[in-house]
Amino acid sequence: MSKFYNGCYDVVFKTVLCDENNPYMLMHFLEPIIKEKIENIEFLQNELKVNDVNERRKIIDLLVKTKSKYIHVELNQNYKEYLHVRNFCFFTNIYSKNTRKGNAYDLVSEYLHIDLSYGMPDEKEYREYYVMDKDGYLYIKNMKIIEYNMDRITKYWYNGDKKKIEEYKYLIMLGLDRDSLNTLAEGDKYMEEYTKKVEELNDRDAYTPWITPEEDAQMILNTEKHISFDQGVAQGKDNRNIEIAKALLKKGVSMELISETIGLSLEQLNQLKEA
Repeated sequence: MSKFYNGCYDVVFKTVLCDENNPYMLMHFLEPIIKEKIENIEFLQNELKVNDVNERRKIIDLLVKTKSKYIHVELNQNYKEYLHVRNFCFFTNIYSKNTRKGNAYDLVSEYLHIDLSYGMPDEKEYREYYVMDKDGYLYIKNMKIIEYNMDRITKYWYNGDKKKIEEYKYLIMLGLDRDSLNTLAEGDKYMEEYTKKVEELNDRDAYTPWITPEEDAQMILNTEKHISFDQGVAQGKDNRNIEIAKALLKKGVSMELISETIGLSLEQLNQLKEA
């Protein structure tokens, strides 16, 4: 049987639901989650600002703004221990950046982070998180995190739970095989359009299956190992260059010469000089 790339794959999710040229797809998907009608939506830059020479690039899955909300979405195809820390860092970066705009703190806009997580070791279908004390007193009132246990929610379809299927149908559709997706989508114009776009992606040459699911999983694991190793090597080189640059700055060597020799930008060298 041909492998079917559904909406739990990052490239499918972004191509179909995060299309700036067709915002209706994302708006309709988000409305049941935020429980309000979205009149318009603005796609924001998904690469967050790096504030220090030692920081790594931060690229998030999706950041949009509605009339009253900043919405940050992360699709987690595989659950790992560090995901909460990483995603929370991304989210607080967004919160910090946007609440400090202008000459007063923004206490009106709401900030919502949504985790769509597969492989969660959890029995609950979703959790809500806030910044509050043990008595439930909110420390920050305009920040909220929702995490959906996508495996548990998807199982409602295969268990035939009609009430839950209706409640979570737009989340369920992300993780279904081709036949199940077509069955669920029947009679729902939005899901029929979603299904059509997903099938069009799968029918392209780029999506022709060429490895087994087991080989795919192993390749993902191997790739992560290589990425970790390469990032470690690169980070080590960067740290060494930074230490060399600091030493040269102390000796009074011009920043232009250091930049040309080591490869650090003048902006980075200015940060090192002021540190």
